[in-house]
Amino acid sequence: MKKKLIVMIGLSLLCQTASRLNARNTFEKIHQSLKGAVAFTSGDTLTVSTRQVERKWILTASGLRTISFKDLSNGKEYCRPTDHVTADWDLPGAIRPDTKGQLLSVRVRRSNDDGFINDFLEVVTHFRYDSARIELQHVVWVFPNSPGIRTQLRVKALENFSPKGLPEGETTKNYYGNTMAVPSARTEYLPLDYSRKNRRRYWGYYNDPGTRHDQSKNMLKEEIVTGYPLFQNEDIHWASGISTEYGEQGENGVIVVKESHKCVNQQGHYTGSFYAGPDGLKVTGWGLKPNEIVSDRFRECWATWTLLFNGGNDGMQLALKRFDRARYPVFPQRDIMIINDTWGPANPGGSQFAGESHLLKEIPLLADLGIDVLRIDDGWQINPWKGKDEVFLPSYPDQWKNILAACKKNHLKLGLWVAIQRAQQKDLLKNLKDAEVVTWKVDFDHLNNRAAFENRFRNIREIMKAAWMKTQFSFCPEYADPRYGWYYAKEYGSIYFQNIQEALPEHLIMVPYHVLRQNWLMSKYFNSNKLQVLLQNPKRADARYSDAPLHRHDYCFAMGLPFVPVFFQSAQFLDAEGRKELKELISVYKQHREKMFSCYTFPIGETPSNASWSGFQMTDDSLEEGFLLLFREIHNQETEKPLQLKFLAGKTLMVKNLMTGTSEKVKADSQGTVRFSIPQPAGFLYLKYQVVKS
Repeated sequence: MKKKLIVMIGLSLLCQTASRLNARNTFEKIHQSLKGAVAFTSGDTLTVSTRQVERKWILTASGLRTISFKDLSNGKEYCRPTDHVTADWDLPGAIRPDTKGQLLSVRVRRSNDDGFINDFLEVVTHFRYDSARIELQHVVWVFPNSPGIRTQLRVKALENFSPKGLPEGETTKNYYGNTMAVPSARTEYLPLDYSRKNRRRYWGYYNDPGTRHDQSKNMLKEEIVTGYPLFQNEDIHWASGISTEYGEQGENGVIVVKESHKCVNQQGHYTGSFYAGPDGLKVTGWGLKPNEIVSDRFRECWATWTLLFNGGNDGMQLALKRFDRARYPVFPQRDIMIINDTWGPANPGGSQFAGESHLLKEIPLLADLGIDVLRIDDGWQINPWKGKDEVFLPSYPDQWKNILAACKKNHLKLGLWVAIQRAQQKDLLKNLKDAEVVTWKVDFDHLNNRAAFENRFRNIREIMKAAWMKTQFSFCPEYADPRYGWYYAKEYGSIYFQNIQEALPEHLIMVPYHVLRQNWLMSKYFNSNKLQVLLQNPKRADARYSDAPLHRHDYCFAMGLPFVPVFFQSAQFLDAEGRKELKELISVYKQHREKMFSCYTFPIGETPSNASWSGFQMTDDSLEEGFLLLFREIHNQETEKPLQLKFLAGKTLMVKNLMTGTSEKVKADSQGTVRFSIPQPAGFLYLKYQVVKS
């Protein structure tokens, strides 16, 4: 009897082992490293490491299941064992928990995505699901010395694949009279422990920034949920990211970001949800409708970032921005510029400022201010808005000859606005060659299906490669239709923000604290050097709708210095005082901007309200030097203010006022607080700091 029992136990263990292994049982042997990052297999386990974090998957009968996500700086493990999930992905109706997948291959290579980003390791694990008639690739991007990794699915249909009955998006079920969400088409899974003390921080940004210019319509939506343990799934469909924070004050944890065009008010093309629950964290939304799974090629699903952090909310923001920078690096020769956009002085439309006579007057004045790029907005093309007669080639009698000659004489470069859906690729390539276009403002796009994404970025990549990466694209998320989102496609350039004019009423009017407020909120969970912010002439704003005329030109322009500054106005409308203020500020900024672009920007002080002390802190990777831009708003009565700086607690700093050249040694207290002085309301400080070594 005892012998029989032993045999039965042995068979049971053997069956359990077999159930978790694929038909091949083990991986092929791979081992590849890159600047300290590494990817390797051992038996049934795939491991990747960035040197900062390590993630492991086990090979199961259904695919790959995450079994470990570890912080290598302290050995802290964030995953708990579970058998409730058989693979990190699924597709209800096709790839279910009991669906068998055959491992075809695993490979690893070094890549830089054709030069669009920096070097990384790419690990591709390839499966076939015969019953579902699907092939699937699980793709991992491992960035050296990064706080996280990127994962993505690619899928292809096999012969006799049928999309019938497969989910078109998130679904619900009726449960005893209650409507409950059903997780659908999972792309990522982490077995996080939601039974112990934690809080979940969800965040996302709206699109349509042009309609969000008052305090009641912030760009950022953020919710913190504190209850635990979780007994059922927490369904959050509007967020782009979740931070699961452990400890008494959320000292450490896990960040997960959906790399997609999701916005709070626009879910986009099957971008899915976050489900935090008893089994851990599930991320849904393949980004492919069932009928978009095709047989002639693999199609990409939405990608996911998984990151680890320490140091509370400041450390969380830093980890997010460091990973975002690894995923979407800045190339200084391509991306650093001050842009003039001719739509800025529009009233009511801006096409009149695209005329050749206006531009030829404008170009030397822009150069005198220190502007780098003249970007001609709507109105330069042939037959604007005339349907089939509209052609995106120059409407000027001498084509680009006169404008280009004036730009070269004054050391300005050219950029162009384009309604991308109406433009022919051949015409854009011709403009690229003839006008030497360095930046494109992409407008009026509608990304409603996977084909639209593929076509758009195939064409953009062709244009950028034709210019040997000396041109870039800025995407306009201006309206509430599906465009580009905030965590997607930034390897091609930056995002155009705030389509507001100087002198129009209601939501379009430029109000300084509205602009500062939205810039401040955007800098919390977004790298500022990927955001083009619009800087208007405060003296042209209508005083019936704005207090902008009470502000100096340099104050209003300084609000854009942590970002990509866009001179959204005409130099011909500046008075002598305004010209002097801007020339001085721009001259100083250009001496420091490359270093500023290498920094990470954080909002500090109070949320702008027109009566606050507020601003931005920019810090480099060492966390020991950086810049400060501080604003005392017009209704604030405090000439001095203690402000808490990030990552500088107890440090002695040498602080230099970049506008006056004076320096002062100051000591941050145990909370990182330093006292600053701005004598007059509607005043600002532009400072550089460095930690003084003892």
